[in-house]
Amino acid sequence: MAKFLKADADAVAECARVLASGGIIAYPTETVYGLGVDSTNRAALKKLFTAKKRDESKPASIAVANVERAKDIAIFNRVAETLALKFLPGPLTLVVRAITPIPLLSLNGKVGIRIPSNDFSQRLLRQFPNPITATSANISGFGSIAHAVDLDEKLLGSVGLVVDSDESEYAQGSTVVEVTDSGYKILREGAIGKDKLASAFE
Repeated sequence: MAKFLKADADAVAECARVLASGGIIAYPTETVYGLGVDSTNRAALKKLFTAKKRDESKPASIAVANVERAKDIAIFNRVAETLALKFLPGPLTLVVRAITPIPLLSLNGKVGIRIPSNDFSQRLLRQFPNPITATSANISGFGSIAHAVDLDEKLLGSVGLVVDSDESEYAQGSTVVEVTDSGYKILREGAIGKDKLASAFE
């Protein structure tokens, strides 16, 4: 059974230890709970996809602390810069062109980038040296959850550590936006509505 810890400084250090050892953590964001592994560890990524029963052809998003770190991974054009300035950190996933294709994390040369505003997530992402995955903490095909107590017991068998926190500001997932050369396409409308997205360009 997974170990549960409150979202404090000790939990940040313990999460970093679990991630560095190739383990899976369940952690809070400002939207729903995420499952994190070291995005540079292929074995950990495969373990994550197996735990979620997720098809490896469906990439997971990755989380970083800020736009500067995101630019080490992906190319931000004018549209991406505008959306990032308006909504990040926050409940937006930007699907942008990857500098280098990333196994299990990029599709058609693009990667999903999350910069959560949640305090615990930010502390962890600033301390851990690599980006971590930001896929929802559920079995694929089932609903996302916003509270640690609602984590699926079958999933908990694969998770090394759960950070218990009530910091979620939204009861739904992030809005997922694919950035194109000339604009953007909403892949999933979530915490940020389409009208609010459009307001970034007014």
